[in-house]
Amino acid sequence: MKSTQFAVAVWLSILILIGLPSQLYGQALLDAQTDTLLSLNELLVEVRTHNPVIHASYLEADALALRSQQIALPDPAIRIVYQPVGIVTARGTQRSQWGVEQQIPYPGKLKLQSSVADQTAKLKSFEAEALTDDLLLQVKHAYFTLYRIQEQKSRIIEFRKRLQNFEEIATKRYEVGTGVQQAILKIQLEINSLIQLQLKLSAEGYTATQILSRLANRPLSIDTRVAIEPSFIVDIDKATLIEIGSSQRPEVDALKTTAKRADDQLALAQKQFMPDFRFGITYFDIAPTGVSSVTGRDAIGVGASIEIPLQRSKRRAHIEEVRVLQNQIQVRQDALYIAIATEITDLIHQLKEESQQLELFTEALIPQAEIALQATLSSYSTGGTDFMDLLDSERMLFSLHMKYDEAFARYLLVTASLERALGVNSLIDLITE
Repeated sequence: MKSTQFAVAVWLSILILIGLPSQLYGQALLDAQTDTLLSLNELLVEVRTHNPVIHASYLEADALALRSQQIALPDPAIRIVYQPVGIVTARGTQRSQWGVEQQIPYPGKLKLQSSVADQTAKLKSFEAEALTDDLLLQVKHAYFTLYRIQEQKSRIIEFRKRLQNFEEIATKRYEVGTGVQQAILKIQLEINSLIQLQLKLSAEGYTATQILSRLANRPLSIDTRVAIEPSFIVDIDKATLIEIGSSQRPEVDALKTTAKRADDQLALAQKQFMPDFRFGITYFDIAPTGVSSVTGRDAIGVGASIEIPLQRSKRRAHIEEVRVLQNQIQVRQDALYIAIATEITDLIHQLKEESQQLELFTEALIPQAEIALQATLSSYSTGGTDFMDLLDSERMLFSLHMKYDEAFARYLLVTASLERALGVNSLIDLITE
């Protein structure tokens, strides 16, 4: 009687194990239909468009771009002198003076000031691009984290259901005297561990969702689902990638613009040794008199003045300041090149390491674990092994799938970091160009 019940329990477990994946697949499709699917490309465009920090940064650049339009000749000065007690001249009594005076900077100063303003606006624009790239990298990291959590939670749900079925089978076997209570307790402990892991992943998913909500400037549902397109390693040599990063990063353009601005500032500082000019015209109002020899004819005077730059030590100190700034910019450019080269080299190494890890999982570890599980299941169905061996095989396959998801998420994160280091939107752009 006990052997018959044992055989029924075994075949029932096999049927449950075989039929469970299709049930889970159907449930997964149902969940996918009810949840919102968030595209990474659409999200990146949305963040570029609606993120307030990015918007404010570009507005600052636009405001600075208007400064060059504000650089022009100083406004002219009008001078009016009324003389209550007139000055008697050969032509009559001078009653008032009317004059206009215009300051004209030394040739080239205004042009250099306008160029410095333009370079400052361009610098702020490149800084806004770098800020945008940093925020988009945060988007990718949060998105890939959500993907990893999504995949792992699905595996937990699947494994948890299988454990619950195992628990029912172990309980029936214990009731008929063919099993041990230790198997039931171990399964329950495993289920509780999965519940704890599921809660941990839910907390991580909530944090990642809030990061995306902040960056996209809109609330996102915690049930939002994400999808990852197939990825690949770009087969381009390291030297070429370093050259790409050294030419396309906005930080590189920002330093080049800073260097150009420093050149203009130096030229402007040198021109401060040259004098500015003032030109003016004065109209003298002369009152007529009754004396025949006094005509009362008005007079006009034309004048010019030169502002002599006597404070030469101050101007020389400013030139030295700009030259020190130029040297500092050169050092920063060299340091940035080294940083880009080492970062890209490190990321390429990490990408290859993660790729090898993924290949090891897909080509060896997971297939071997699946074969081992099938062998254990076959042996278990014939009574050749006990229930604990079957549970250990299931746990091993589950653990490998979870580690694969973690490795794949790391691969995606390294890919995103490499895209940021290269200054490109996607590695695919390097293939299509």
